[in-house]
Amino acid sequence: MLDALVVGAGPTGLTMASELARHGLRCRIIEQLEAPSPLSRALAVQARTLELFEDLGLVERALASGRRTNAFNVVGTGGVRARVPLGGFEWLETRYPYILMLPQDATESMLTEHLGTFGVGVERGVALERFTQDAERVVATLRHADGRSEQVTARWLLGCDGARSRVRKGADLPFEGDTYEDACVLADVHVEWSLEEGEVFIMPTLHGVVGVFPMPGDSRYRLFFIMPRTDESDQADDIEPLSLEELQALVDRMVPLPARVSEPRWMSRYRLHRRGVPHYRRGRVFLAGDAAHIHSPAGGQGMNTGIQDAYNLAWKLALVTRGRVPEALLDTYEAERLPVGRMLLEGTDRAFMIMAGGGAISRLLRSLVVPRVARKLSGVLRAQRFASRFVSQLAIRYRESPLSTERLWGEDAGGVRMEQGPAPGSRVPELPVKGEGVERLHQVLHGPHHTLLLFTGLVPEARGADDLVALARRLEAAYGPFLKARVVVAGAEAPASHMLADTDGAVHRRFGAGSACFYLVRPDGYVGHRERPIDPRRLEAELTRRMGR
Repeated sequence: MLDALVVGAGPTGLTMASELARHGLRCRIIEQLEAPSPLSRALAVQARTLELFEDLGLVERALASGRRTNAFNVVGTGGVRARVPLGGFEWLETRYPYILMLPQDATESMLTEHLGTFGVGVERGVALERFTQDAERVVATLRHADGRSEQVTARWLLGCDGARSRVRKGADLPFEGDTYEDACVLADVHVEWSLEEGEVFIMPTLHGVVGVFPMPGDSRYRLFFIMPRTDESDQADDIEPLSLEELQALVDRMVPLPARVSEPRWMSRYRLHRRGVPHYRRGRVFLAGDAAHIHSPAGGQGMNTGIQDAYNLAWKLALVTRGRVPEALLDTYEAERLPVGRMLLEGTDRAFMIMAGGGAISRLLRSLVVPRVARKLSGVLRAQRFASRFVSQLAIRYRESPLSTERLWGEDAGGVRMEQGPAPGSRVPELPVKGEGVERLHQVLHGPHHTLLLFTGLVPEARGADDLVALARRLEAAYGPFLKARVVVAGAEAPASHMLADTDGAVHRRFGAGSACFYLVRPDGYVGHRERPIDPRRLEAELTRRMGR
């Protein structure tokens, strides 16, 4: 019996299968399409996903294949323009404070090769016909391209098969929402104009909104046109082919500066949808990515959200399947990711309605008010922080999750409060440390394990590093591959084994570690538990609760 059957080999399914394999589970991944699609549907890779790619050992390849964006612009009628530089935002606390433009076909190729390093290949031309499940297993019937039927038994069935998901339909989960009435056009083309290379542009006009995204290659861009159906100038059928002449006419009408398009790689009309499921799990069946939520492309969030769905679920499935923890852990997948999906749907829907509404008021707001407001807000630090954290997905947190816990006993020390540090459910920030082969905190987190960070504290009477190192070694020996333990030592210059040097105490201050305390970080890089002071018996009880004995 398989541990898991993954249906769908897009970015979400490939991430799911490779993460399950990295955590030691036996899985298969099937895809109905007989060959990868040459069309690069998703494009933007956000900072949080780049951090995930770093954990998988893929980020350097992604950066070499993609194109970093230098700025985000809103361009209105008459040349009114707001420009926000991307990069240099220290408050993001990441190595990747930008958006990477990487076509989806390149992302899929990279993830497929990564999956192959675990001895797992995508089985193409294989469709899920139906399945049944009971308390112990799922039995799926597969149909191969040659007509052959096959029955597969697995502990878990993972639906990563997109908006038309057969897994979702088989689980009888409704896909609630709407289809926008607006006419939409997408094109990957060469563009000649006076705008800067490597920048994102949003152009709200009376006729609709244009999105412009740089792609790898000189003067190559993806253009999105979203036009209210009330605009009589575009009533073409959604499936009617789009010609280059029609595309140029749209550019002439909606782009507020001279521009010439040529060398099309892909042009299409399409419709936008806003839909989501009420539950991400039904028994032994789980949904992730577009099978669970689809929305407008505002902010470039879709593919990133699906990849992070998989990243959230895989380590939990691994612990449960290997008998380390009770199955109740799997309920936290929906508890954590469904609110993220709903927030995304609501946020992109509001942005879409403002930017693409068809009424007279919407036209006025879009063409005149939005560019001027954007120009004013582009210089406001608070607005920059909000926008960058939302788009980058670095602000996603699971504060209400059952896995987000803390015990703060005793007094604060050194003028530093632990409540100021990353709260349970928050992403661990990237910070400089010195250790065995590492220079950054996220390097310590890499791998399919929990990470225990034991802080010595800032005050002179802080708990001795030697005692904590001995504790770290003992716990690593006890929990084996499920745990990495490191002692963060304030003021240290040259770290020894199992130690991280916090030379100037900045990491202690960022984590609120005025006195001895610990943070337990989940395999997906979020704080699971924090506690002060360090009581070895309580610490071991917490580790056992999360990783088993």
